[in-house]
Amino acid sequence: MTSIQRHAQIIDLTEARGFISVKELADRCQVSEVTIRRDLEQLDRQGRLHRTYGGASAVRPPAEPLPELRSAAAPAAGGSLVDRVDVLVATPVDPTFDRALLDRAVTRGIPVIAESAIVAGAYTLVAVDNFLAGMALGRWAGSHATQREKPVRVLDLGYHLDNTRARSQGFIAGLREILPTAKIVLSINTQSTRQSAYQLTGDVLDVHGEINMIFAINDATAWGAWLACEERGISPDAMTLLTFGLEGDTLRSALASGSYCSAGLAMFPEIVGPVCVEAAVAAFQGRSLPAQLVTPHAVLTPETLSQYYTQTAAGWQFNWEMALEQLHIPMNIDHRTVRSAGAPPRRIGFVVPFSEHEWYRSLARCMQSHAAHLGIDLEIVDAEQNLKEDVAQREREIAHVAAEQVAPGDVILIDGGGAITTYLAEELACLENVTVITNALPVLQALHNCPGVTLLATGGLLRRGHDTFSGPTAEQALRDLRADKLFLTATGVTPDFGLSHGNLSEVATKQAMIRAAREVILLADHTKFGQEAVAQIAPLSAVSRLITDNALPPSTRLELSKSGIEVIIART
Repeated sequence: MTSIQRHAQIIDLTEARGFISVKELADRCQVSEVTIRRDLEQLDRQGRLHRTYGGASAVRPPAEPLPELRSAAAPAAGGSLVDRVDVLVATPVDPTFDRALLDRAVTRGIPVIAESAIVAGAYTLVAVDNFLAGMALGRWAGSHATQREKPVRVLDLGYHLDNTRARSQGFIAGLREILPTAKIVLSINTQSTRQSAYQLTGDVLDVHGEINMIFAINDATAWGAWLACEERGISPDAMTLLTFGLEGDTLRSALASGSYCSAGLAMFPEIVGPVCVEAAVAAFQGRSLPAQLVTPHAVLTPETLSQYYTQTAAGWQFNWEMALEQLHIPMNIDHRTVRSAGAPPRRIGFVVPFSEHEWYRSLARCMQSHAAHLGIDLEIVDAEQNLKEDVAQREREIAHVAAEQVAPGDVILIDGGGAITTYLAEELACLENVTVITNALPVLQALHNCPGVTLLATGGLLRRGHDTFSGPTAEQALRDLRADKLFLTATGVTPDFGLSHGNLSEVATKQAMIRAAREVILLADHTKFGQEAVAQIAPLSAVSRLITDNALPPSTRLELSKSGIEVIIART
């Protein structure tokens, strides 16, 4: 049987059964369990099935988007997320995005609740004490290791954020408190993804066979490490895997099996979600909150897991009675008690940075349930999508300001720079006595019915999949033309490399436009700064004016002004 035939049989069996174990697949396909595990990992990456603990389940397309990742806002609401909500719950991941989001929220008077890690200016932070929780798990690991009487050699699967670094630091401190001789063989950044953790763990284990303990800063990295150990046939007796999270069904089931996963630090999304909602309500009502609402944690083992979770046909169910009795919960989240007086927010926004993580999927479900009980809409959006929305709105504002730089009688060049120059063309549609020279097809389409605008196309090669004309024909046309102003775009802007662009075929045309213009006006939102693309367009000295948004740091704006560039800020 070829691998293609085997993959087809695996898909047929999972779809017929819903779930099937690795062992049964190996028996049916007459190959080893290691081969089946590799097959399942490959099919999972292709999206053809779901790799789960001990086997695989079928992919069944949902009738509608998953409720925890579906926007509650009607399409007509439009605008940025902060224009649609009364309070934001956000997790910091990218400093540029975080600053832009917070700036927009502050401008509109929207309080921000930070989840997991600190956001500058947030009303409060809802999170476990990562260092103390990591230390508790480290102490448990040290006590557990002393019973085995073997030298402990640790692989630390970390991440670059402050909260995840605190988890690793706490774990190491707790481990060495009990077992001073424990050696950290390697600490590596797994990018907080299962695939990266799987690949890196495998590489490390191939080089450092002495490793017998793995600490993972979340369940995604723990599961990747599990698969790497399993693929190499490492005995569960020879490896201790410890996870920080126990975020959903996958690692809870793994812990219950008592295989590689010997213990896990439970962060309880069932508690954190409602606390985030209650904190948002308090912030909206102007009630005082501490700088951090510390949520509870507990080290759970195969023997103690059932204290807080019970496995049912519908998944792992949380034991609320035990939680309310044994854990310190920083806010009142009990539905049975009297709620605070005052009007609640109409809608809370929740920005999810890692939608593939079980933590955020579990957290979203718990927040949604608690918000619904309080009569509050919860709009949950992916951070990447929210960033796109935010940048699009900032580009529209930049284009609006750019249009104000155009006077009657001007001859202007408009670069083929994606959405921002299309927005500029739309802003120019009502002007009179303006000549526009462009190599951008969307600009031509936006202005072709405007009687007050004289249009001139550069001509050239229109490449498939691109909306710009380029090549020798366009460059020759630009040699014979002169314009008062060029509105130019770039993929990246840095002091050393200047303006750069990722599409090599367009670079020469942009350079020809610079030579044809008396003044170069750069249109660039804050995300373009600090980036370098493959090819340089021109040094920064070629730019006369920059139109950007207010998320560009003041220090950067000052340096640009000192270099002789007039900086114009589009207020968003």
